[in-house]
Amino acid sequence: MNQSVFNEDEGLQLIRQGKYEEAGSVLNEVLKRNDLSKDAYMKRGIVNWQLQNAEGACRDWSAVLALGDTATFKLLDSQCNGNMLIGEDTVKKDDYRKLFASNFNNDKSNGPEISKVKADVMPQFKGGDEALYRYLKDNLKMPESAKQKKINGRVYINFVIDSQGKVQFPYVVRGLGHGCDDEALRLVKNMPAWTPGKTAGKPVLVRYNIPVKFSNP
Repeated sequence: MNQSVFNEDEGLQLIRQGKYEEAGSVLNEVLKRNDLSKDAYMKRGIVNWQLQNAEGACRDWSAVLALGDTATFKLLDSQCNGNMLIGEDTVKKDDYRKLFASNFNNDKSNGPEISKVKADVMPQFKGGDEALYRYLKDNLKMPESAKQKKINGRVYINFVIDSQGKVQFPYVVRGLGHGCDDEALRLVKNMPAWTPGKTAGKPVLVRYNIPVKFSNP
């Protein structure tokens, strides 16, 4: 395993000592504080694998991929029978590679949806795009630093919408700093469930990307 994915912390030290159950407890606490930590999911996946909990390991490594780390392709391909496990969804190898092979860093779209891979019917925020923009506008709290610096622009957030419509694993694709990135993540994490996307009439997991606009008068 490439050690570059790790930080020198208590969880890693316990893993190196072979104290996997203790490491798992530490990492569970880390993820309670920050459920978007790729590093913690990766390490907990290794702990689960060592404890012979293959499904738990694959779910953790799937979270790493959902958070944008495509290096996890190899783990899912080789250790998880080519399955990505998110919530109640099992995404097969060809599909998760299509979903996550593209990155959005150079995408210039300002629209609500710039997903590279489309379902037959794309997910929809309850009430449509107008309701989505209203949710973002009404609930956004301009960070104090962004006010002082008169920051204007958009933070692009990537996330997945599972087959139940639940928003999961948001992360910043392109940010502004000054507290805007954290505020955009907060808004997306707190979204109500969407109407899920469908392919061949069945609800499916879809990768999605939206801009959150910050403006000062």
